[in-house]
Amino acid sequence: MTPASPSVRVEPAIDSWSAGEAPRPGRAALIERINARAKRLGTATLKAPTAHLIATGHQAQLWHPGILAKDIALDLAAERLGAQRLHLVVDQDANDAWRLDVPWVDGEELRVKTVLLADQEPGAATGFGPPADVRVLQERLAGLDSSLTGVLAEALGDLPECESLAEQIAVLLARLKRPYAGDVAVMMVSDLAGLEVFESIVSRMLDEAHRCASAYNRAADDHPQAGMTPMVVNRELVELPLWAVRFGGSRRRVFVDVADSTPMFVYDDGEPIDRGAVTLLPRALLLTAVMRGDICDLFVHGTGGLIYDRVTEAWWRDWIGEELAPMAGVTADVFLDLGAPVTDRTALDRAVWHRHHLPHNLDRVLGLGGEAVRRKRELIEHMDNDRDRARRRTAFGELHQINRDLVEQNPQAMALADRELGLARAGVRNARIAARRDWCFALYPPDSLHTLRGALAAAPGVAVQYPA
Repeated sequence: MTPASPSVRVEPAIDSWSAGEAPRPGRAALIERINARAKRLGTATLKAPTAHLIATGHQAQLWHPGILAKDIALDLAAERLGAQRLHLVVDQDANDAWRLDVPWVDGEELRVKTVLLADQEPGAATGFGPPADVRVLQERLAGLDSSLTGVLAEALGDLPECESLAEQIAVLLARLKRPYAGDVAVMMVSDLAGLEVFESIVSRMLDEAHRCASAYNRAADDHPQAGMTPMVVNRELVELPLWAVRFGGSRRRVFVDVADSTPMFVYDDGEPIDRGAVTLLPRALLLTAVMRGDICDLFVHGTGGLIYDRVTEAWWRDWIGEELAPMAGVTADVFLDLGAPVTDRTALDRAVWHRHHLPHNLDRVLGLGGEAVRRKRELIEHMDNDRDRARRRTAFGELHQINRDLVEQNPQAMALADRELGLARAGVRNARIAARRDWCFALYPPDSLHTLRGALAAAPGVAVQYPA
């Protein structure tokens, strides 16, 4: 089966993207952190803080071509906008960074091997857990024995010393996507910690906890299609869209104790939060509010982000009274040619019907002649006219014997029908795996990813629409 061409969706067309007004406050200090990391890890740097900055982002994991499409779109737009590019690594998330699904063909059957290329601390955010042992990564990848993993294995060679799991994934992804999206600077969400631009928002949240959370909840209620969980708000505790994160530990939700005259950060059980022992970092809506409000001039989302960031805009407008930088959307589906039969239920039904009827109709299907075929047609022609039950039973017996003889004399026809039925059954079983478009993009042939870039460059774009 030859996979379908990439399917892309761009909202609006890339050549109509516009960036907000630069510079934005707080960018210079952040760029210093980004460039210091780039010097350690060999990733791309940013230049003047006054230049336009367009950004996208995702969790630290081995992501699929739909995420790569966003970085490609940044590259396509950067020159026209005179902008620098930034990929935001959501390193305060506790996701399976090293999980890898690899398809393989077992005879005619498609199967999937799932492996964790390295262990990680359960529940720990990727930016707050140690990097993996590269030797373990290479050994587990080699154990997959798949021709698809060669590019990934090559990129693992000579990885620099990293301070966290998220950094390690970011370096690997930067290498893998370079042929298709160019060099994109890397930012960690944890880079916001301690920055004046972020700390000022955190302080305002503490002082205005009720106003902040109430505005958040109103925005979430007004956009139910985004599926955002409201903040807890009561007389004593108010939840804020923050995580409290510590190295090697699980992240926890953040609340403000408003029972006393002096508000204080606490956990859900009322325990005070020691700011010296944990790092406060933004959850989803606050993260994009900070990025679009103070860091970048355009943020590129996937489909889900375009929906939930409408909540962000409404919340920020209500609480802060400011508009955010523009956003755009990019998504793509790219399929792998796995070299296995793939079919649908209709084709399987045809194969079942053909295999069932073939033993009774070989003479017609193969165009056979001879005395046996002549006798079969004679029996069929006169059988319905004969009212004698004994003779009819005898005729049926003779007819079935002729069919059995024809099958025995033409084994290749039945073998072919069996083969086609087996392929159809395998094809239906394979269809679900063949339809997957979420394989790590490093498993795709380079031609497929270059084709994706071409499809994005040619995409006409659609008007940005959001569910009512």
